[in-house]
Amino acid sequence: MASKREIVRLPGILSGQGHEATCTIEAVQVTLPGGGASALARQKIVSVSKTLPEGVYQLSINGGAPSPVRYRDGQWLDGQF
Repeated sequence: MASKREIVRLPGILSGQGHEATCTIEAVQVTLPGGGASALARQKIVSVSKTLPEGVYQLSINGGAPSPVRYRDGQWLDGQF
């Protein structure tokens, strides 16, 4: 049986440089066969509650461990910067 993949939208929090904003994340949720564990893949920030200056921020999704993201030239880049 193949894993199940679905696009989900989740709330997130961006913090850094003295700023904090809520955001919406779109990701692919992958669930293992048999209702096992699930993981998020290909996360993308699709909206932010307020305008933030360019720079590095920490993104927390559903209260999970933060991961670094960068806002540059009007685009959000994940930790691969």
